[in-house]
Amino acid sequence: MKRFVCMVVLIFMAWGCAHYPKNSELSVYDITSGYRFDNLSASTDMDRLFIILTFSGGGTRAAALSYGVLETLRATRFEWQGTERSLLEEVDVISSVSGGSFTAAYYGLFQELIFKKFEKQFLYRDIEGELKSMVMNPGNWPILMSPDYSRTDLASDFYNRELFDKKRFDELIRVGQRPMIVINATDMSIGTSFSFVQSQFDPICSDLASVQIARAVTASSCFPVAFAPMTLNNYAGTCQFQEPLWVGSATKDMVLNPPRYARARALESYTDGVNRPYLHLLDGGVSDNIGLRGPLTSIRSTDPGLSVLRRINKGSIDHLVVIIVDAKTKQDSDMDKSPAPPGLEKVLFKISTVPLDNYSFDTVQALQAEFKNWKKDSANYENCKAILQGSCPDADMPFPSPKGLRFYPIYVGFDRIADSEKRRYFQNIDTSFHLPDKQVTDLRNIAKTLLEDSDEFQELKTLLNAK
Repeated sequence: MKRFVCMVVLIFMAWGCAHYPKNSELSVYDITSGYRFDNLSASTDMDRLFIILTFSGGGTRAAALSYGVLETLRATRFEWQGTERSLLEEVDVISSVSGGSFTAAYYGLFQELIFKKFEKQFLYRDIEGELKSMVMNPGNWPILMSPDYSRTDLASDFYNRELFDKKRFDELIRVGQRPMIVINATDMSIGTSFSFVQSQFDPICSDLASVQIARAVTASSCFPVAFAPMTLNNYAGTCQFQEPLWVGSATKDMVLNPPRYARARALESYTDGVNRPYLHLLDGGVSDNIGLRGPLTSIRSTDPGLSVLRRINKGSIDHLVVIIVDAKTKQDSDMDKSPAPPGLEKVLFKISTVPLDNYSFDTVQALQAEFKNWKKDSANYENCKAILQGSCPDADMPFPSPKGLRFYPIYVGFDRIADSEKRRYFQNIDTSFHLPDKQVTDLRNIAKTLLEDSDEFQELKTLLNAK
């Protein structure tokens, strides 16, 4: 009996020492290596059509809506240089958060196989029930007692086995094909997006290649309270990292360009390995619930490694398509029918979702405003040119015209559903990782309808003579 008791105690102690898998150190900083957009090749030379997808948060609801968009793009066919292709093959970037990250990561890893396996492995599966069973399983309690292992790590291990075949980012590097999958979490300390790309890992001197895809997806979906934050080790100062040139000037732009200043300060904070030896990541929806902030910055600025604006200025992009897949809910509430204050559960839900929805709306508006400003600049240039030539026919404009660019901002969200009852049905679908089969199918179908009903999408199809 003594031996048995000792053996049990030793097992519990060993399990109690369970630890999250540490991200590896980067031996030497190299701006040309790792998971970066410039290291990924396009499937064709059709780079003049640049397509960005953004997948929002929202559990299985978001994953199913995103999957429906992928299905529709795959079914939209056109001919290029004598070969029939799909619009899905022309996607260059997918930026995702939370529930949408499951679809994005799965497609990034397995490409066409997503249409054979993802429905059974994830969409029509009770993921939430399986995770709860794991937490309630007494066999897992010892490892959950470890201060360095949490329910988040348990979920990550589950996704690693069941969904992503234990693949790491080195698999995406090895394949070397677009689209680039940008999985976004939130840095809990400074409240900004944290993206699983090598340029984000450079300041902390860490090698993204060794990180499991499941870890990134889990970090992206670590909803506060339900899951503990995910931890990364910060090795700053060990790999000879050099700050990008734009950071020095941006730190002086607090008044002239506050967003750029904030991005520079955030990057600098990662180089302080003494005061920030660890990073704690939460659900990506906390900082950006539609995954659009990163792409918006790349359209506005030449600072990021993945800068769409830099490619536009070089004349390599003629048509820019941004498809925003937003599974935002607007669930019915009866709290205003009673004088009693809402309970803690309702308060937590509201404070964690309402600001995100408002912030997401502002981001979409900012993207549309950016596109309008681009059109306005082109129109102003032509007006000035007409005035100049009217007064002095032989004169030339003192600067070149803005790059002629055609924008296709496409919003796939429940707010676009015209029928009020139908819109209400989708807006009240639960935020969880288990939905009835009918709701999953309905989400896939409404994604196709919303995408096809978009005027901009129809314009794009006309341009390509797509069916």
